[in-house]
Amino acid sequence: MKRILYLIQILALTITGVAQQKSLCDVTYIYEVNSVNQLIDFTNKAYAGPKVINWQWDFGDGTSSNQPNPRHVYMERGSYVACLTIITEDNCENTFCDTIKVGSSELDTSSLYYSISGNVFAGSVLLPSGIVVLLKEVNNHYTAIRYCQLNNGHYEFNQLNSGEYTTYCIPNFNLDINYYPSYLPTYFGNNTKWQNSASIDLVNNSLYNKNINLSCNNEILYGPDTISGFLHVADPNTFEYNIYCNNWFGNNSPGLINLELAPNMSVLLLNSNNEPIRYAVSDSLGCFQFKNLPIRIYKISPEKAGLVTIPTILNMQASSATHASTSLFIGSSSIYSNIQDELFTDFENNINIFPNPAHESVILNITTEKLTTISIEVGNLSGSNVLLSDNFTCQGNENFILPISSFSPGVYFVKIKAEGMPVVVKKIIKQ
Repeated sequence: MKRILYLIQILALTITGVAQQKSLCDVTYIYEVNSVNQLIDFTNKAYAGPKVINWQWDFGDGTSSNQPNPRHVYMERGSYVACLTIITEDNCENTFCDTIKVGSSELDTSSLYYSISGNVFAGSVLLPSGIVVLLKEVNNHYTAIRYCQLNNGHYEFNQLNSGEYTTYCIPNFNLDINYYPSYLPTYFGNNTKWQNSASIDLVNNSLYNKNINLSCNNEILYGPDTISGFLHVADPNTFEYNIYCNNWFGNNSPGLINLELAPNMSVLLLNSNNEPIRYAVSDSLGCFQFKNLPIRIYKISPEKAGLVTIPTILNMQASSATHASTSLFIGSSSIYSNIQDELFTDFENNINIFPNPAHESVILNITTEKLTTISIEVGNLSGSNVLLSDNFTCQGNENFILPISSFSPGVYFVKIKAEGMPVVVKKIIKQ
């Protein structure tokens, strides 16, 4: 059975200035606040009027959106006046505003006076520049709640309540230059993996000298190969945008946060023995890169406290190419790639795209044993969506036509999202 999958192209809507008789229109909105990462889901409510053709949101923090029901992250706690303006097909315009209070009562510690502080060492000297992230155990899961810049190798977090914490330092080096030894992002307890980190139990008193000694690798690495990739957010409800979407290392973050990209995440490069040998930090577009690598077998392992990472294996010995690329996804419980997650290998293998490369359209073939709700997104190499679909159901073996004639030539990624499964990513080439 072959069905045409109708896709909606994401374009800015233009309102033409044609004088029409106005009619009454009314609008309001509702919103839901995720207190952990300050992510807000807005839902518009338009009543008893003609069809709405334009939505304009002003979130009150200098950013805006023209999506009907957008998601937005406020980077700072506080109160914001968010306004929604609608325009209908007969040129009726109306605006509704409400005050949004952002901040978690669970993590709001402004009236408490305990602190955690310490120094970060690179060998025998203080680390000159870097970021320290404070992680707190909330509901049996580590959550990033604060960050600070190192000041002459020193970090300090004040006004904390009692609880179990740990700290994580990401050093700030010019990663285009080879350093020996190569110092790596490290948790309190002097380990590169959160499972081996030491906890900091804060109980009714301040704690000092909680020092971090950066782990390092002494191997000299140099060669012709490059590995790059993108980090995507598969579950926006569990990613701490208010912490990680800040301008830590001089990479200007976009004014409007892309909820599908994961900036400022440390990515470890492992050898075949699972030993970390280098690191990279994803930029504001979620991109990371390792340069000047010898021809070997490597593993790519992003690190985020509380999540199990399923490393991506890249065998540079088996390819004549000197540049390999991969995409990884940060979910609610794990970090995985589109080719390495054993939990959904069968599902991923039952999705095929042909012909590929193609000029006008490609056929997406999906096989599922039970009735499954699926949605599809098509993105370009910069991480922006160019096409998306509504939710649809699939059962058995079905084909869907994806029109790509309007695409510019190049490489695109098709993300298939199914209920209860991690995101599957396929590559298509538009000729």
